[in-house]
Amino acid sequence: MPVFISYRHMDRAHAIAINSRLIQANIKTYLDVLDPESQTTDDITGVITRNITECTHLLAVVSERTALSWWVPFEIGEATISNRRICSFKTGPAELPLYLDKWPKLSTDSDLNFFIDAYREEVSSKRSMTLDSSNESFSGTYKRNAEIFHEQLKNRIRRGF
Repeated sequence: MPVFISYRHMDRAHAIAINSRLIQANIKTYLDVLDPESQTTDDITGVITRNITECTHLLAVVSERTALSWWVPFEIGEATISNRRICSFKTGPAELPLYLDKWPKLSTDSDLNFFIDAYREEVSSKRSMTLDSSNESFSGTYKRNAEIFHEQLKNRIRRGF
């Protein structure tokens, strides 16, 4: 159940810090800057798309600079198509695009801890353990489980505990 970390390269320091925190929590991640293949390929779109489909979660690092990125919205779109769990992590005072309101919005270390807790809950309940969505019945269940993940995490962030 890896977490794909999406970010604009200007926000690399935030992405690396989030990656480190998730790894400390024993959560497997994908960060392109740490992937030798993404640094040498002629097909970066294929590498990114494949890695998103191999992850169960996408965490997008969003700042005022993200509005100028083509990759972050592309990666969020890819994750949406495959019903991945999607969250944004807002850095700084930037206003987030309205389309991100659909998913949990993190902005503090506490929020990141809530994400980690929600992730662990999914692992223990086995709600997102498999990525095979070829079966239509399973695909519907996977989508409902993603919605449960999003709603529960949004509520926890709103409550603050």
